[in-house]
Amino acid sequence: MSASRTRVLVPVLLLLVVAVVVAGLLVGRGGGGDEAAEETTVVATVEQPTAVEPAPRTDDPDAPAPAPDVTRRIEGDPMALGPVDAPVGVVVYSDYSCPYCQDWAQQTAPTVVEYAEQGTVRLEARDIAILGEDSLQAAVAAAAAAEQGRYWEFHELLFTDLAARSPEDLTAMAQEAGLDLDRFAADLADPAVIATVQENMQEAQSLGLQSTPSFIVGGTPVVGAQPAEVFVEVIEQELARRQ
Repeated sequence: MSASRTRVLVPVLLLLVVAVVVAGLLVGRGGGGDEAAEETTVVATVEQPTAVEPAPRTDDPDAPAPAPDVTRRIEGDPMALGPVDAPVGVVVYSDYSCPYCQDWAQQTAPTVVEYAEQGTVRLEARDIAILGEDSLQAAVAAAAAAEQGRYWEFHELLFTDLAARSPEDLTAMAQEAGLDLDRFAADLADPAVIATVQENMQEAQSLGLQSTPSFIVGGTPVVGAQPAEVFVEVIEQELARRQ
């Protein structure tokens, strides 16, 4: 299977305008027999761009145009896997409300992770929120989990159930991922954590991304929940160029 099945990322301005207000963040733990733990409330708003939809699997006969290398290669980045000096960078832009992103995360990502574990790929996640308030809350929660070094555990839990986005759901996931719940609640309101999501969205906008999931594999753009063999083909081609 050739890389011709990948799609060209057409530069179109997404008009992503994000206004995030996170308030009323309290995580209380019951101290007595009849006292119930207080809820963590996450309030976030986002103005939605128009004509932005998740990208299904697609076969595009057009060859992809070259893409810039957007890997950050920051040592200790909790949202990345693989060595910082891996030959090929794979950057994934995904939305936690996107079913095609869920397909990729569950069915195809393990193959790319294998390359990262072998040291030939640097996999970096860019969580963006283009599909509504739930997307934004989930992305901020994932960034908060990253503050405790549990991003990938939380990332996996978020994609287990796309409908589980209430404050109670997110707190339950944080507990299952082994997070300190008090710190998790505080980080949800941290402007630096919120800025992580905003930075990812601004980067996606600058690249003209139109749909999720979207990828840049070395210098090759890939769009949609492509099967594992597509990524294997593109990664192997990128590795061959670097020999």
